[in-house]
Amino acid sequence: MSLTGKQRSYLRGLAHHINPNINIGKHGLTNSSLKFIEKLLNDHELIKVKMNSGKKDDYVSIIEKKTKSFIVGSIGKVLIFYRNSKDKENKIKLP
Repeated sequence: MSLTGKQRSYLRGLAHHINPNINIGKHGLTNSSLKFIEKLLNDHELIKVKMNSGKKDDYVSIIEKKTKSFIVGSIGKVLIFYRNSKDKENKIKLP
């Protein structure tokens, strides 16, 4: 499954009012931070990750591959990720 431009735009609009759920600091992307991102995606489907150090472009592909999520957008140091819930009932209905 991939996201269309319309779906990405819709998700960016939903994410506008969300505060970053996790901050990636000077230690970079660790196994514990990846596990926490995985948990956040299971619980919320749409999350923001703030990168305080390092190049965010390097982390995007790692997070997408490890969590099987999609990058919806990025603004400054903030990345927005989306993944369908593994539950039968999705919280976010895509257009």
